[in-house]
Amino acid sequence: MQKSDSPGTAEPENFDLTSAVDKAPLSRRNLVTIVLAALVVVLDGFDNQLLALSLAQISEELNVSRGSFSWIFAVGFLGLAIGAGLGGWLGDRIGRKPCIMIAIVIFAGTTCLLATAQNIMTIGVLRAISGLGVGMVFPLVTALVAETSPLKSRSLAVAISMVCVPVGGLAGGLVAAEILPNQGWRFLFLVGGAVPLLFTVIVGLLLRESVFFLADRGRRSDLAQVRARMAEFGYHLTESTTVHARENTTVERASFAALLKPAIRRDSLALWALFFLSMLGFYSFFSWGPALFADAGFDAAFASRSISIYNFGGIIMAIAAATAIAHFGSRRVLTVLAYGGGLTAAWLAIQFPNPASSSFVLVVQLFLLGAFFAGLQGTLYTLAAFVYPANVRSTGVGMCASVGRFGAITASFAGAALLAISSGALFVMLATAGLLAGVLLMAVRRHSPPRLAVSPSAVPLDSAGVASPRT
Repeated sequence: MQKSDSPGTAEPENFDLTSAVDKAPLSRRNLVTIVLAALVVVLDGFDNQLLALSLAQISEELNVSRGSFSWIFAVGFLGLAIGAGLGGWLGDRIGRKPCIMIAIVIFAGTTCLLATAQNIMTIGVLRAISGLGVGMVFPLVTALVAETSPLKSRSLAVAISMVCVPVGGLAGGLVAAEILPNQGWRFLFLVGGAVPLLFTVIVGLLLRESVFFLADRGRRSDLAQVRARMAEFGYHLTESTTVHARENTTVERASFAALLKPAIRRDSLALWALFFLSMLGFYSFFSWGPALFADAGFDAAFASRSISIYNFGGIIMAIAAATAIAHFGSRRVLTVLAYGGGLTAAWLAIQFPNPASSSFVLVVQLFLLGAFFAGLQGTLYTLAAFVYPANVRSTGVGMCASVGRFGAITASFAGAALLAISSGALFVMLATAGLLAGVLLMAVRRHSPPRLAVSPSAVPLDSAGVASPRT
């Protein structure tokens, strides 16, 4: 039987979809899909920041203390955790595109409803539901971008889409600075919900479904779309062509139990622990850093700027790490990020600064801390997209993100307890998380090799279209 490995082959009987997508150039239509997916993440990050930005006005209007909102942030993280797992599972069942649209409607709709809230209980319930939608976005976008990008630019495309989270948060801050003093928090939530709802129409019209999902589902209309998409790159397929989309035939489709099958069990367990530790480290400082510096005697302006420095380091490192993975592979790059975060946190724990110390040294410390921990968190998504085959990729990435969110929940409670002990105790926890993550990276078997970052192939197909072992 004949197998098509290059464009122009006439009517192949077997077609390796993975190889074709790997080699294909980045077409205009696929670029539109990637950009739209990234914009969804921007809007996701935007909406997720609105409550924190509006907290002062809301607490004043409803006459409640800011401390009363701690449980609301906790249930928000819980919603994120559940949403990540649910979104990943649904994405492998009914498709990436419809689930992305559902997620937008959930978080945008509840954001609009938050503008009408009259008490803290209503805000908490709506925040939890909004978290479901926000959490669904990450695994869906990761899977879609990974399955749309060609091999040479895949890791960078996934990393950039994850970097859009702080970009959305930054945009939220800029918009809030204009709206809050004039129109107030309710109008801010209306804008924050209305814009994503309108964007859903654009997503419905222009976003393309993953070609891997279409081929794996295998309906007549799906396969017709696959043939049309491959024709864009010069592959001539007919209805008699067998399209091989599953990269690991030992893993069943779209179930949480499939993530613990022998072929990927070890990698799944290691990734879950890594996501937990990375989000524990990242959100510990993200949630409690400003309070830590305020308690240490720093002025309010620097306490706020500390988060900006931290996030800026993460944005720069996420892009740099994705580029480095393409040249050095994920094992080396992720190990540097994990140990770098642990050692930087240890540096801060041993030599915690005071307001009279060198501001330059502190800026460097915060930049490095954000670069290593935020870079680790973002790059782990690219590793998860590489580890899991297409038929369970959305489920796998979603489960990783879901477990990771429990690290964020742990950070929200542990941070308060550690701040009560000492200024450096929080950094001791960060150092422990980073160093443990460095050790756990050795347990992951399927690291992306140099020049093969975030390949969708967990196991490549041999000449007969059968899964073959990968080194």
